[in-house]
Amino acid sequence: MRYVIIDSPDPREINKFFDADIAPRIGHTFHMRGDRVYRVIDVELIMHEFTEGRGVRALVKRMN
Repeated sequence: MRYVIIDSPDPREINKFFDADIAPRIGHTFHMRGDRVYRVIDVELIMHEFTEGRGVRALVKRMN
């Protein structure tokens, strides 16, 4: 899953992404990269017309 950071105390982190094997659920909070805590804000299903595949992307907010 690809997680896109839309809000963070660190402005350099906004619009960056990371991949994780955690299934996203809206409102779910999880710890990543040591002391960083993220909360899932929104989840979207992405349809790839050229490759006929699907993908999931989650928008997250850094809490600390």
